[in-house]
Amino acid sequence: MGAKEVQAAIKNALGAMFPRDLVKSEWSVRSDATDDVFGRALYAPRLDIDVGPFNVTRERKEADLESIDRYGQHPLLLRLRNEVTRQNHGGFYYNPSPRCLLAIELEYSTSSKHILGGITNAGLLGSIGVMIGPASYINKIQRICAYAAKLREIEKAHDDMFANIVCFPDTQFLELLNAAYR
Repeated sequence: MGAKEVQAAIKNALGAMFPRDLVKSEWSVRSDATDDVFGRALYAPRLDIDVGPFNVTRERKEADLESIDRYGQHPLLLRLRNEVTRQNHGGFYYNPSPRCLLAIELEYSTSSKHILGGITNAGLLGSIGVMIGPASYINKIQRICAYAAKLREIEKAHDDMFANIVCFPDTQFLELLNAAYR
């Protein structure tokens, strides 16, 4: 499967687990935002797949974060958190102010710099950030995630940076979603 087919399959599987209005493809972090964090003059990423609830208002920030926190007990999120902890050798950082519950980036053939940008966006914007690629490309993604983890280890990055990221080959992530749905 190509990137677009995988994106559609993941979105459909997530739509079976979460309310469909909370599962978005190509979601801009400006969408429905009233907090103006990402004003027109700033870069505003468009993540491949996002799962809400979304934290996009100043006036509802606490309620938005409570909604995200409640969904954090969803069986899929518990499995992902365990996998983040395993992949990060026991470390997991809970993002205290995510823009969304899950921020998913698909990387199929891009530069290392773009992958690192995807890791950064997924980690900063999601309660959990998920990096997905084809089996032929996942080693590159995992090496870049390991680089980010090494930066934390040698104290060149904060303890919380990149510590909510998990990497999967696309087929393995789809299997995880299918198993979680059953």
